[in-house]
Amino acid sequence: KKARNNFLGLIDENILEDLPFKTERWSRNDRNRVADALWQKSYAEEFQQSLREHISQHFPRLVIPQAIERFNIAAGNAITEWALQTTTAILNSSEECYQQECEKISWIKLTLEQFLQISDKNLREPFEKIQQVLANKLEDDNEVFSYLKKTILDFTRDEKKPYKELGDKLYPLYGWKTELGQGINKVLESVAKSLENGTVILDAPSLKKANVIHVNLLGNCLRRLISLGYTTSVAKSGKTIEARTETEKINLKQLNEELNELAMHLNLVMEDVLKQIINQASERMYESVVELFNFHLSYLETGANNQAPNIAIKFPESQLVKIDSKPNINVRFEAGFPITADTWKEEINVPREEGIWYTLFLLKRTVYDTKYETRLSENGNIPSVECLLAGWLVQARHAESEIVKSIITWLLEQINCLKKNVGQIQNDVLYRYKERLDTAKREISIDYEMQKNVWQPMQQKAQKLAEDFNDLEIFF
Repeated sequence: KKARNNFLGLIDENILEDLPFKTERWSRNDRNRVADALWQKSYAEEFQQSLREHISQHFPRLVIPQAIERFNIAAGNAITEWALQTTTAILNSSEECYQQECEKISWIKLTLEQFLQISDKNLREPFEKIQQVLANKLEDDNEVFSYLKKTILDFTRDEKKPYKELGDKLYPLYGWKTELGQGINKVLESVAKSLENGTVILDAPSLKKANVIHVNLLGNCLRRLISLGYTTSVAKSGKTIEARTETEKINLKQLNEELNELAMHLNLVMEDVLKQIINQASERMYESVVELFNFHLSYLETGANNQAPNIAIKFPESQLVKIDSKPNINVRFEAGFPITADTWKEEINVPREEGIWYTLFLLKRTVYDTKYETRLSENGNIPSVECLLAGWLVQARHAESEIVKSIITWLLEQINCLKKNVGQIQNDVLYRYKERLDTAKREISIDYEMQKNVWQPMQQKAQKLAEDFNDLEIFF
């Protein structure tokens, strides 16, 4: 069924002619013929070969980084934390050092909370500004998108903030407009050319993304409009029709219904096309936000360890960057034209008898007097194809604000989740260090100075171990 609905254009016509309409009736041989045709026409074999070569060439970089990260999450981070915290706790377990270290922990906790709060504010601030612009409900939808683009560009170009290193990695957060616009324009262009030329041709690449049944329904609707006269000059320039007779009124009503049908079928096709484009754009947005969050976590981790170098604070990306949803984007359209009631004057000849004067009015003849009677008509201003489809473009621009709103709402939700998880991990690490310090304090003996001489070299080795684990990630 997916092959018939989504890839019909890739299946040879000779095969299609032999197939039953319902896929449930296809035999095993029919399915194999369709599969072989799709395999050849879609260049699947070439793609599979290229994929094999790519994996063979880049296998270490494709696999090893993930393996290292999994190892670090499962063991490496825990080993680093245990080694650094245990040695630091023992070296600070004397009565005098213990009190100082407790005060230091309180200071570190406060300092890190302030650091995380400022960092979170810097991350969310540009997107909250966009949210505020949306709340003000600007009349110009282009202004909303322009503000989105400008704010993101300023965010990644601000010399005072660390996000300049991201470069163009946040482009997908505003690049979707170009992709959506191109998809809509290509579909509308195919419809316009079909109506203006009187020949239905729906072969634009964008339409390949739509369900073939929806495309066929759209094509049938266009043919009916053409048969009703909505083509050539009428389609190019539009027309005002005054329907006086019942036949004219029926035709006008049918034309209006077909234009509304056009809206419905075009909606279905647009939804298919835009769904594919939005899904692709959403994937790129997802990757873009992952890049943003990974960079943010790396910045936080560096800052946190500068404040507390011997506590081994780690923010694992795969544990913290959990974006489970995508922005919910929907675009709907309407079309058609109104039919209004009006009146017109109909000329009527009324017969009457009159006498002829030169026969002394003895003879009579029939004469006709002209009268005008008011009749009801139905008027319809039929839009040109350009006006009709321009209205769809206007509606698409109106939808941009809702798209921006969906993206920003989604993004701020992810930032809130990230902040909560980062704060929890930081608190857990500090709590574990305090526990280790308390344990070391309880177990301290009179030979503290001797133990100190033993544990200082071990702390240096623990620091070297932490550096080695970090170098593994950087190397790959």
